[in-house]
Amino acid sequence: MKGKSKDKLYLLNQFSNFEIIAEATASSNIDGVIHNGSIFISYDEFTFVNSKKQILYKIPWSHVNSLTSQKGILSNKTFINYDQNSKELVLQFTSNEFIVLEALYKTFCHFNKKINNTDNLELQDKIEFLEKENEKLLSISKEQNDSSDSKLVLEHPIDEKIDDLSYESFVVVGLNYDDRGNRLKKMISDMKKNEEFIYLYEGLKRSELINELEFGGKLFEIANYESIPGVYLERDTDNPYDTNAIKVIISNEYGKFIVGYVPRENAAAINQYIENINTCTAYIYGGKYKEFDWIEEKLVTKEKPYGLNLMISYYK
Repeated sequence: MKGKSKDKLYLLNQFSNFEIIAEATASSNIDGVIHNGSIFISYDEFTFVNSKKQILYKIPWSHVNSLTSQKGILSNKTFINYDQNSKELVLQFTSNEFIVLEALYKTFCHFNKKINNTDNLELQDKIEFLEKENEKLLSISKEQNDSSDSKLVLEHPIDEKIDDLSYESFVVVGLNYDDRGNRLKKMISDMKKNEEFIYLYEGLKRSELINELEFGGKLFEIANYESIPGVYLERDTDNPYDTNAIKVIISNEYGKFIVGYVPRENAAAINQYIENINTCTAYIYGGKYKEFDWIEEKLVTKEKPYGLNLMISYYK
């Protein structure tokens, strides 16, 4: 599997000397928002890139403290602890490319151990050079963020108020009114055409689909960790049925409309903190899915209406 061409172009425009030896699509949860992007690996460092949001993490292997993986049925996660402050970057893959990341990290650890046990000044100088270069990049990034609207990110942000955050998760209601469900379906269809989603089962062979469904269940075309961008909450002060009503609005490059409402039982509590919302992520559920009919011995495609499961964080 390869990374997205737009992400690669964005990386090479920023760092023309980056020598890519492996690449893959991946996603990462950054401050409660899922970013779909690509990972590019060199012998000296690796990057996570989302060109659309102008996000770029560039981490030298020498700054990684630990790297562990967690294997799942439809996706695999890699947890990367790095820097002196033990920052963490979590990458999610729908393929086995994470194995390459593991192998290179183990190779680097072995390589670095040998450096520390020898008097090879040339190799020691190379590590010191990489560390100095990374410090320069961090400094440049901070200057760019202070002087312009650039969103280039070279280090994982730490929220000092994270202990004050409250989290809530709920299903958006009211999608059956005013053609909202159809508008959401069209938006998701347009996002599929533009390859916004990491995982779609259409790339799997029949045998692979059957293997995924050998224990029953449903395999949805779009995984439930995929999200719709540009979702936010707004009070509906003119609502005649509920004084605490909160609208869920989508506003992105694919359109803007009210997609539904916060459930009544959640709206009363959230209403007083709506100005303090920190993150608002709308995860997709439903859509086309496949099942295996063991009687007929064939794959069957069915469909459910799309819906959104909203996860928000806010300061109290």
